Amino acid sequence: MQYDYVITTYYDGELKNTHRLTDLFDAVEVWGLCKDFGDAKEYATYNFTDLTGKMYTKTFYRNGEVSIR
Repeated sequence: MQYDYVITTYYDGELKNTHRLTDLFDAVEVWGLCKDFGDAKEYATYNFTDLTGKMYTKTFYRNGEVSIR
């Protein structure tokens, strides 16, 4: 099976989870769930890679700072 979308979760730079999805709507739903630092000690980084290879990144820091690229 070919996966068109990948969402990865990193806590403090360590890979914690990878979602591989074929449906855009499912991928957007999972991406929407990435909204805080989770169980990270300092920061959580979420990456969403689409079928063209473009990557979108959200980073949430424990101090409340948020970076979206």
